[in-house]
Amino acid sequence: MAQKKPCQVLVYKEDEVYVGTSSNFNGEGMLILMSEPPMLGEKIKLKLQFPDMPNPMEVVGEVVWTNPFGTGDAHVPKGCGVKFVNLEPDARTALDNLSYQYHSSGDPLRFFYS
Repeated sequence: MAQKKPCQVLVYKEDEVYVGTSSNFNGEGMLILMSEPPMLGEKIKLKLQFPDMPNPMEVVGEVVWTNPFGTGDAHVPKGCGVKFVNLEPDARTALDNLSYQYHSSGDPLRFFYS
């Protein structure tokens, strides 16, 4: 399976917008790689732009894991894990289906946000 381009993520925190990426997600949440991750417990708005999708998906989440000091590699990512809050059933299904395009056996980094 060819490696898909990551989902581009805009993180809205109060009046500020931060940029990140994700290739590890499902209908429960996502791991966002970013240089300035939000603090544990913060509620944030996300805009998810997947390759090949014309319109972004907007969701709300809670930060359940954060690492502002990570090395940025696969074992110690710099970023945050976000658990989606009040996600519509259609959006959950869409994210679950999209996740299998990135990882055919499921999301290997699910523990960061479940």
